[in-house]
Amino acid sequence: MKKILIIGSGFSGLSAASFLAKKGYKVCVVEKHSIPGGRARQFKEAGFTFDMGPSWYWMPDVFERYFNSFGKKVEDYYRLKRLDPSYRVYWPDEITDIPADYEALKNLFEQMEPGAGKALDSFMNEAAYKYKVGINKLVFKPGQSLMEFADLDLIKGLFKLDVFNSMKKHIAGLFKNPKIRQLLEFPVLFLGALPEDTPALYSLMNYADIKLGTWYPENGMYSIVDGMHQLATELGVEFLFDHDVVKINTIQDKATSIVCKLPNGATQLLEADVIVGSADYHFIETKLLDKAHQSYTDSYWNKRVMA
Repeated sequence: MKKILIIGSGFSGLSAASFLAKKGYKVCVVEKHSIPGGRARQFKEAGFTFDMGPSWYWMPDVFERYFNSFGKKVEDYYRLKRLDPSYRVYWPDEITDIPADYEALKNLFEQMEPGAGKALDSFMNEAAYKYKVGINKLVFKPGQSLMEFADLDLIKGLFKLDVFNSMKKHIAGLFKNPKIRQLLEFPVLFLGALPEDTPALYSLMNYADIKLGTWYPENGMYSIVDGMHQLATELGVEFLFDHDVVKINTIQDKATSIVCKLPNGATQLLEADVIVGSADYHFIETKLLDKAHQSYTDSYWNKRVMA
C-alpha cells in the first residue's frame, strides 16, 4: 500500500486526505498547529471560543457533494441555519440589511434605483447559468489537462460565460446606483481580486450569495473542520499535529520525504511514496523546495500581489 504524506490540514488537506484514503492509500496529514483546520482553526481563551478564519458559509451544495462522496450527509456532522438577513452592510451614512428572500431583495433594489429589480432578474439568470456550468464544468475538473475542457456545452457557452468581460463593467452595464454596484461587486473580493481584474464569469458568486444563501453552522465555523476531521479519521487517515514541515527532500527529481520540526526543537524525518503540498503554494515553493525544483523564479513571486 502506497503511503501519502499531506502537508497542511486546512479544508484542501482534509479533503485530499479523505479522497485518497477512500482510494485505498495509507494517508498521514502533517500539521504545524496542535489542531486541524489551517486558517480555519479555532482559538479558546478564558472560556471564550473564536473562529480564526472563515465567517461565511456559501455554496452549501459543494459541502453536501463532498460528504455525499463518502455516503454521508452534512447533518451527520453539523447543523446549518440560513441567516435572514443574510448580512448587514455598513455605509458611511446608513446601514443596509440584505434580505434572504429574493423578492424582498428585488424590492430593496427597486427602492434604490427604479428598474433595478428587473435588471437584477437579468443579472441573476446569467449568474445561475454561470454557476451551473462554472462549478460543474470548470471548478470540479482536476485541471490536469486542457482536454478536460473540450466539452461541447462549455465551448458553446464560452461567450455566455462572460470570461472576456470584467465584473465591474458587467455590473456597471446594468445598474447605475453606486451602492447596488458595490453590493454586487463585493463577493469577488473573497477570491482575492478586485472587480475590475475579475472575469464576469464570477457573477456565479452572486448566485451563491443571493440564491443559495448565507448559512451558519451551529457551534461556529469550526464545526465544519470538526466534521471533515472526523470523516477523515473514520476513513483511517492519521494526523500528526505540532509537526512543522521545514523541508521537502528529493531524490532524482522525486519528492521522497519531509523534515519536520517538533515543539522540543528536535527534527523528524518522514518518508512517503507521494507528498501532497496543501499549504500555501508560495510557502511550499520558496521555503520547502530547493531552487532546482521550484516552478517559479523570485522575480515572478516579487511581482505577485498575495491574496
